Amino acid sequence: MIVTLVPHTHWDREWYEPFDVFVERLVAMMDRLCDLADGGFPHFHLDGQTAMIDDYLARRPERTEEVRKHVRAGRLSAGPWVTQMDEFLASGESHLRNLEMGLARARELGRALEVGYLPDQFGHVGQMPQLLRMFGIERAVVWRGVPRAIARDAFRWRAPDGSEVVADYLAFGYFNGARFLQAADAETLAAQIRETLERQRPLLVRDRLLVMVGADHAGPDPTLPARVEAASALLEEADVRIAGLREHLAGAPVEDLPLWTGELRSAARAHLLPNVVSARVHQKRERGRLEALVERVAEPLASLVPGVAWPTADLERVWTLLCWNGAHDSACGCSHDRVARDVDARFAEVRAIARRIVDASMDALGSLVGAAGTLRFNPSPFEREAIPGLGWRVLPEPSPPADLPVELRRLPGGEGVLVAGTPVRLLDEPDVGDLYTFCPAEGGRPAAPDSIEVEEGGVRARWEGLEVHLRARRRVEEPFVRLEGVVVNGRADHRLRVHVGVDGPADGSLAASVFELVRRPLVGEGGVEMPSPTWPARGVVAAGGTAVLADGVFEYEVVDRRELAVTLLRAVGTISREDLATRRGPAGPATPTPGAQLLGPTRFALAVWPRAPVDDPPALLAGWERFGVPILDAQAAGGGHLPSVGSLLQELDLGGAQLSSVRRTGEGVEVRLWNPWVDRSVRARVEGLEVELGPARIGSVRLER
Repeated sequence: MIVTLVPHTHWDREWYEPFDVFVERLVAMMDRLCDLADGGFPHFHLDGQTAMIDDYLARRPERTEEVRKHVRAGRLSAGPWVTQMDEFLASGESHLRNLEMGLARARELGRALEVGYLPDQFGHVGQMPQLLRMFGIERAVVWRGVPRAIARDAFRWRAPDGSEVVADYLAFGYFNGARFLQAADAETLAAQIRETLERQRPLLVRDRLLVMVGADHAGPDPTLPARVEAASALLEEADVRIAGLREHLAGAPVEDLPLWTGELRSAARAHLLPNVVSARVHQKRERGRLEALVERVAEPLASLVPGVAWPTADLERVWTLLCWNGAHDSACGCSHDRVARDVDARFAEVRAIARRIVDASMDALGSLVGAAGTLRFNPSPFEREAIPGLGWRVLPEPSPPADLPVELRRLPGGEGVLVAGTPVRLLDEPDVGDLYTFCPAEGGRPAAPDSIEVEEGGVRARWEGLEVHLRARRRVEEPFVRLEGVVVNGRADHRLRVHVGVDGPADGSLAASVFELVRRPLVGEGGVEMPSPTWPARGVVAAGGTAVLADGVFEYEVVDRRELAVTLLRAVGTISREDLATRRGPAGPATPTPGAQLLGPTRFALAVWPRAPVDDPPALLAGWERFGVPILDAQAAGGGHLPSVGSLLQELDLGGAQLSSVRRTGEGVEVRLWNPWVDRSVRARVEGLEVELGPARIGSVRLER
């Protein structure tokens, strides 16, 4: 039996303390580590992230060549990620850029760890195996989310398109060898190794055991190599060695492993912590809006408008900030209030840079068209408002979209309103949980507003210490009704949701996720947590024939098979609490977070779509495009050679494929697409180039420009 001990740290860039506190600890830890590596310390795993290396070298630039030497020699690991992103709260492009940038930086440092190391994400998206295989990565290491049906410590993990990686399962966490650091002598360490092996033995599928010797923000133990050597002499049944993930996985058998297809969202053996999706909801909305602005507007315009220089430095900064904000404790909002303010500040910088790129590109396009007037740009790959896909139209004067009247009537009992015939209720309830987990109060129940008033085109609902102001709009070209408004919150510890009636009984849901539409049951698998009925949706969810649209990622639940409940606000005041009715044990420290009570105004924007085309994925996603990727307006100076109507891409026919991004690379312009169908191929054509995408496949067209 081979037992591989991997000394490591799990380094949250920010969490219960802000970055500027943790980075001082990082510098001290890395100073010790470099000194130990100089003395021959065999290996230390740097959590699969290059950000912590760069954060260190930004403060110790004189040690750059020393770090490179140790990475090349395999004494330090580098990459493959920039940061350990939350997979459900970051877009598909965010994951691809995170991996692309992390691998590139690791190779600059000397050698990249080509293992999909995913130790602490709160579940895993179904397309992750395909994302890893796109970069040639065939092995992964995971912890949370693995279902009870996988009762082995390695399995084949298959994406919806059929791509597979072999995943090693850290069934007892990325800290399964942390106590080895406290073993006082060889006998104690040998006994601990033997106990760890026996605990893992029922899960073993091969003659090797992976033990991660470390914990959160831990540093290297200089005595470990000598203690391991002494303990090994006492373990005749095991060959114990210190090594890295690369060495442990090399040559490990991959036959006769159980298979799992799709996302990993089970709480069978580890906390899934599902309600981070509704913590600090304004940040989830802002990230989604910024990802759309960067991926679908700023980069395509800078790539395709003639004469515009590709803003390399600006976009590198944008994606670095998005990677930092995507780190799981940052994106999830389950951190110190100071961290939340830092996340907001980074988002503000991303928005400022992206808007600068967009404005410069629109000015350039406006000078290339012949006619002066209002220049309208359509970022979608299909025609909208008489504007070609990824194209423009110049109008003599502004022409805002026309709105249709929306009928609003109070529901009997005052719980809500009928919005164009669809019941919409607002319900608020106590929440005694924390930033990770919703927990209802004993005896508490959802409460309708104390008063609800239907005004011209809008609704005002009031509870004690809480108000919701909502307006309903419907545009001429849109099949859904927009619900836009603000929650004015004046009290703590509660959850406010909007309940939308569905067209028929719902047995599950269909939700957008990273590069896929995924079908889910009503309730997830429980274990160390109660089975959770809440799930994340990326922009759109449908149940019972009705869809709800929103910016970014939002939390939903199918209630009593007849309503879709979407969380508008969850107000809680601590990172973690001890045992909850919905979760055993704490998920972090009990750090107070008064800012997470979200007192004051919080804006929201949703859309309700009855009789949505749930059996036609391209049509469903086109609806979200109309909602979530707005048409841009700018003033055109005119005087150029381009016509008043045109497209930046010719022969644009995606055939049902979805547009992910358009960007300039060293090889020209890359147009990334994905197929939302799981049972059929699609064929796309862009400027005379064709690409066929199999079911659920991600692919690209490369244009010479």
